[in-house]
Amino acid sequence: MPVKPPRQPYSSRVREAAADETRCRIVAAARTLLAGGEGLPAFSVDGVARQAGVTRLTVYNQFDSRCGLLEAVFDDLARQGGMCELPAIFAERDPAQALRSFVHVFCRYWAHYGVVISRYAAVARMDEDVACSLKWRTEQRRVALSELVERVVTVPCPQAAAELVDVLFALTSLEMYEALSVSGRGAEAVERLIQGLVEQALHAVSVKLAASA
Repeated sequence: MPVKPPRQPYSSRVREAAADETRCRIVAAARTLLAGGEGLPAFSVDGVARQAGVTRLTVYNQFDSRCGLLEAVFDDLARQGGMCELPAIFAERDPAQALRSFVHVFCRYWAHYGVVISRYAAVARMDEDVACSLKWRTEQRRVALSELVERVVTVPCPQAAAELVDVLFALTSLEMYEALSVSGRGAEAVERLIQGLVEQALHAVSVKLAASA
């Protein structure tokens, strides 16, 4: 009697694909509500479920909590916003060029997703778990800047390096980008301003270290 070949896990693959499609649809719906617009409800799990055409339970089954959903949105923004370029930036041999590229990535990110990130921050003010997640993610930019500053500031001076990190952290923030995005100033003009301010900050530290040498 011929032996039947084992069944292919076709149904399992179909279920996984359907779950992935549902997850992507929910994340897209959450982004839409966070971005806001005429006729759109305020961000909520119920609102996201309606926007995605799923039930509230499906949202929780996919993401466990509202915080889990927002983290998935943030991860999606990071992927689409070019954060995957950061490892290559840190592999750049010229530390000054690496810092310029770092600033460029974040300026581009704020230009494309600043509105959504601002709404994310607004939600965080009302949810401790979301606030902790956002704070951790934000501080990763400070950690990255600390690594870059170690390469830029070659003279050992912990205080000067720490102050420079704080200044660069402020200059590369969404708040700074939004503050400069006024009077019809476009994304390229805003980035030029920020790049110039970063160069001034580096120059000021270099002068300070040279004077104390």
